[in-house]
Amino acid sequence: MKLKYELVIDADRDTVWKAFDSTENLLRWQPTLKRFDHRSGEVGQPGAISELTYEEDGRQVVITETLTERREPDFMAGIYESKRATMLNVNTFEETEDGRTRWTSWSNMSFKGLMKLLAIFMIKSFRRRTEDDMQRFKLMVETDLAAQTP
Repeated sequence: MKLKYELVIDADRDTVWKAFDSTENLLRWQPTLKRFDHRSGEVGQPGAISELTYEEDGRQVVITETLTERREPDFMAGIYESKRATMLNVNTFEETEDGRTRWTSWSNMSFKGLMKLLAIFMIKSFRRRTEDDMQRFKLMVETDLAAQTP
């Protein structure tokens, strides 16, 4: 299943990148994320492996993140693996002519077992979840930026 999401953030690309690249910020814009545990490699760099623990509808979901590529401040990609799926995620950040940032996120998900069948019925839920997370990130960045303005 391939999905694409896009939104424009009212902040310059460097500000957006710094917020996106911060593991501390993950808990702020992903409310179901309960833990981020770095396992190996240099945090935020290709080859880094981390374990993300989410609380989803009363159950714990553990996802292993392996960062595969990074070109600061333009691009970051990774592979996310769980018991039920593997997802390749690519995020790009482009400057707009008016100084804002266009964040585009591509996801390519491969499901395992019963999830192969159920995923067809859950696409709206996947889409809504990602769009909500992206909107929370946008609000976090814009709110933080507004708080810094005298």
